[in-house]
Amino acid sequence: MKRSLLLSVAFLMFPLISGAQQAKNAIHDPFFARGFNVVCPDPAVDTLCGVLLVDSTATPVWTVRQYNSKFNIVNNRFENIGNRYNFRVSGNGNMLAKSLSVNPVKGALTMECNASAEYKGIRRLDQPWVSMTADAPTDTISLSNCQGLRLSLAYRVLSYEDCMGFLADKEIHSATYRIAFLLRNVNRESLSYGKQFRLGLVLFDNRYMGAPCHANLERSSSPHSGEFTYYPKSAMYIHNAKLPKVKQIVEFNVDLLPIVKEALGAAVADNLLPDTVEGDWEIVSCDMGWEMKGTYNASIQVKKLHLTAH
Repeated sequence: MKRSLLLSVAFLMFPLISGAQQAKNAIHDPFFARGFNVVCPDPAVDTLCGVLLVDSTATPVWTVRQYNSKFNIVNNRFENIGNRYNFRVSGNGNMLAKSLSVNPVKGALTMECNASAEYKGIRRLDQPWVSMTADAPTDTISLSNCQGLRLSLAYRVLSYEDCMGFLADKEIHSATYRIAFLLRNVNRESLSYGKQFRLGLVLFDNRYMGAPCHANLERSSSPHSGEFTYYPKSAMYIHNAKLPKVKQIVEFNVDLLPIVKEALGAAVADNLLPDTVEGDWEIVSCDMGWEMKGTYNASIQVKKLHLTAH
C-alpha cells in the first residue's frame, strides 16, 4: 500500500520535475556573482583593461563597455557593504561619473551613468555619445524547435535628473536604457545564413512617458550588432507602457518568440534580410545598459533576469 502510494506521488511529481529541468535559465551568471571584465573607454582600442571582482575565485562572464567616456570605471573606489559590491568613479571634483553595484544574493545589478560629468556644454549631433553597458553570452537557444521564449525581469529607476531642460532636442538628445539579445541565422539553406540582428526592449527613455509606444527598426552602424536592431512597441512587454516613478518596481514576463517573428517580418519588408523564418535563428548573447546622448544623470537597477525556452 505504502509502495503504491509512493509510486503514485512520484508519477504525479514527474511533470513538475521535468518542467523544472526544461526551465533552465539561459542567462549566464544571472546573479552577476562572478564579476565583470571591463573594456577601455576608447572604442578604437576596444580591448580589456581590467576586472571588477565580486567573487575573487571565479572568472567573469559579463563584460562592461563604457565607450566614449572620459572616466574609466577600472579606476574605481570600491565598497563592500553587506551583500552589495559598489564600484564608483568620480568625474570632475566630487561629482560621480558612473557606478556599478551588484548584490549577488538578490541577483541585482545597478548601473548609474551621470553624463553631466562627461559633456561640456550641449552635445552636438556629430559628437560621439557616452554609453555604459554589460553583456554576456547565453546558452545557445535554437528557435527551430522552440514553442516559446520566456523573458522575465524586474527593474526600477533609482534616480533621474534632466540637466538640459528646454535646450534638449529630441532628435539628438536622450537617456535610454535597453536590454537586448543577439540572434544569428544558422540555417545553411537560408539566404540569410550567417547574418545577425539584435532584439531590444527599451526599459527607459526620457523622451517618452515610459518606453516608446511604437515599434522601431534601426539599421546597424556596428558589426557587433548585426544587420539591425528591432524594438517592439512597449505595450507588448510593459503594462500601460508608463514611466515608472522613482523607486517603483516594474516587473514583466513576456514571450519573445512572437516578437522575433515580428522583427523578421519588418526586416524582410525593409529589404534588410532575404525571406526568413524564426526557426532559422538562435539566441547567443544578452546585453543591457545606458546610452546617454544628452546631459542626463540616471540610475536603474535590474534583477530577477531569467530567459527560458520551452
